[in-house]
Amino acid sequence: MNALLAFESVARTGSVKAASAEMLVTAGAVSHQLRQLEEHFGVPLFIRQGRGLALTTSGAAFFERVATHFDGLRQASAHLLGNAGRSVLRLRSYTTFATRWLIPRISKFQLAHPEIDVRLTTASEWSELGDFDVGIRLGKGDWPQYDCTRLVSNILVPVSSPALIRPSRPADVDWLAEQTILVLRARPDDWSLWCGAAGIDYARLSRRRELESSVLAYQAAIEGQGVALAQKVLVESEVERQSLVVPLPIEVDQGDYTYYLVSDRESRKERLISLLRCFLLGGATSSVGF
Repeated sequence: MNALLAFESVARTGSVKAASAEMLVTAGAVSHQLRQLEEHFGVPLFIRQGRGLALTTSGAAFFERVATHFDGLRQASAHLLGNAGRSVLRLRSYTTFATRWLIPRISKFQLAHPEIDVRLTTASEWSELGDFDVGIRLGKGDWPQYDCTRLVSNILVPVSSPALIRPSRPADVDWLAEQTILVLRARPDDWSLWCGAAGIDYARLSRRRELESSVLAYQAAIEGQGVALAQKVLVESEVERQSLVVPLPIEVDQGDYTYYLVSDRESRKERLISLLRCFLLGGATSSVGF
């Protein structure tokens, strides 16, 4: 390994003197390592050129392959030094929940705890934690293999563009029956559940459009394409800016069916997870009224 280090340094710098300064050894020690390497392979790797050394054809071919590995080692070392003293916490979340609720809080958590590197990955559906340390899961929290912490209330509320509501046509049940209802493919029963609580015959809402995700449904509602049934906590900003309004102020609290922070019960990173858990719970209070 010492001979390879000497070879790579001399080949890169073109000088035994420069290599000795870089390696913090004498020039004689570098030359000795080069001779050992040439004897090992049985081919000359350098030829003298002026006051320096130049690679032979065999030496150049060998350096081209060796340099890639040394570059990788340097990059790995730089990454390790750049993250020295930092602990990594790998987190997975649903995309919509991450963009609308989680990311602003994670950013503040990172400022409060610069020693922890939270690496967030998003997905449209839940899957087991696997290599992740902690995750966001939608459900009732009845997963005995995980530590589960409820993060928010999951309240369903209809939202639409204010452009759909006119003084001459107030928003009521008849108005709703005339609108296009934006139905989520992942949660097809939300509208039926809300209608049951509101005393509305779901069959009256016959104009329906199915969408893949909440993000698409909320954007379609903003653009006046229909009425979405939103998770209240995820549309706070739009309601505050009035790009979305609540045409019928009927809310359905889904109780235990909501978003949870989950982690393995035997996680070796429980201290880090506990810090994140406490931070998220401390900042979970909504400041937006409906």
